[in-house]
Amino acid sequence: MDDGYRILRWAQQNQHTLTWMAEKLGYSRQALSESLHNNRISPRLAEALFDHFALRVVAEGALSDQGNSSRHPKQKPATHGRRGRTPGSGNGPGPSRLDPYRAEIEQLLANGSTQRFIASRFETTESNLYNWMKKRGLKRYRIDSRDHAE
Repeated sequence: MDDGYRILRWAQQNQHTLTWMAEKLGYSRQALSESLHNNRISPRLAEALFDHFALRVVAEGALSDQGNSSRHPKQKPATHGRRGRTPGSGNGPGPSRLDPYRAEIEQLLANGSTQRFIASRFETTESNLYNWMKKRGLKRYRIDSRDHAE
């Protein structure tokens, strides 16, 4: 059985909240929750659990890789985020369905078409069109009614 799960079960049986335990241990609730749910118990956390609650757990890294690989599968390196990517590895916004029509959209904007009309023509929402225009630096042209009044 995983030590993290065992600690969580012990807390529930003794009606202790994770927030209360985190305060006693000097951890944030989120850090404690992630450590226990992912069974990533640091030596510092293992020592704190023993000192405050007399709970013995094996710290991550204390186990050798020999003979324990089936019980404790190798996990992703700590440099990766929750979704398995290195933080900051993105290349900006991905391509949009509207990109192939940029020239046509710019022409419609220059001719004074409303964003509502353009959005309906390209089967998207007004807010999506607005965000797409903003990311690409496109501005809505306003036709000044005073120019046409003369």
